[in-house]
Amino acid sequence: MTGIPKIEIVETAEELRELMKRQKSGLGYAKVQALYLLKIRVAETVRYVAVIVGREESTVHRWFVLYKEGGIEALIEEKPRTGRPKKLNVEIVAKLQQELRDPERFTSYKEVKIWSVAIGEIQASYTTIYRVVRHELQAKLKVARPQSNQQQPGAIEEWIAQLAERVKMLKELAFQVDNLKKVRYWCQDETRLGLKTIERKKLTLKGVKPRGIYQWQFNYYYIYGLVEPRTGCSFFYEFSHLNTDCFQVFLEKFSQQFSQEIHLIQVDNAPCHQAKKLAIPDKIIFFFQPPYCPEVNPIERFWQFLKNQLSWNLFDSLKSLQDKVSSLLNSISHQVIQSLTGWDYILKALSLARL
Repeated sequence: MTGIPKIEIVETAEELRELMKRQKSGLGYAKVQALYLLKIRVAETVRYVAVIVGREESTVHRWFVLYKEGGIEALIEEKPRTGRPKKLNVEIVAKLQQELRDPERFTSYKEVKIWSVAIGEIQASYTTIYRVVRHELQAKLKVARPQSNQQQPGAIEEWIAQLAERVKMLKELAFQVDNLKKVRYWCQDETRLGLKTIERKKLTLKGVKPRGIYQWQFNYYYIYGLVEPRTGCSFFYEFSHLNTDCFQVFLEKFSQQFSQEIHLIQVDNAPCHQAKKLAIPDKIIFFFQPPYCPEVNPIERFWQFLKNQLSWNLFDSLKSLQDKVSSLLNSISHQVIQSLTGWDYILKALSLARL
């Protein structure tokens, strides 16, 4: 088996070299390469050919028998593959990755499985789908943020695109009030906190259902807040209700504390922000965000951060909750608030408006 193979190679060296280039698999390339090595006499025995192409001697000998009996066509013919077929090919995985970029696309791994059948007609198992989605594409099920069905399509994209120009216009308006004072940009909102337990995810071993002690008490109060995305500066105040009167007091308190600047304040379209009896202080200019679009207000992310610190905490009274929240607000640094609220598109818009 290790001696000189007794075969006559009818193809020229140039033909074999071109045939090697056209092979689509490593196996086909190695078969033609074995003939080429004999043709140009780099190797003259089965053993040397096997060493060069990286195959067993018995395998190379079988190739030469195929060539001797059926020619080059019999040698490079690829037999149908046996065994379990591949479930998801590269094209399907690429399409799946693109679909997963859609924030509203899938609600479960089972839905992905149905999609793969419809798109690629591939009967992939649930385990295969989970492995590809979770481990290869690094995607996982997350708690979705609710979006109002009354939100106008494209409202957020339009807001982001026009933010710099609108801020620049408001800045010019502020200079008409007093062109000697600094102009600052704030984001405002309110949140409700109460004794009802705040639920969040818990981490446990596989098969262990997490448990959280829960209380149903509906005593609550409101935190009114302002954050400055560029610096992380903030202003918070407690109120018992969410109404125009409380908002009026909040604006006056803020205006007194920050009396040396003019303030552009981004607010939502809540009734208390648009009430006719609301008297907006001279140093404040409101900047209304699109209706039903809380996603554009970065203070929402701060509220989420604050409530995460309170998750699964049980408070026996509203006073104890207020003390805890006050302690948290006093301990959160400007750097943390800036990291939470300093969104790139907002900072870019402020920079273009030279704020």
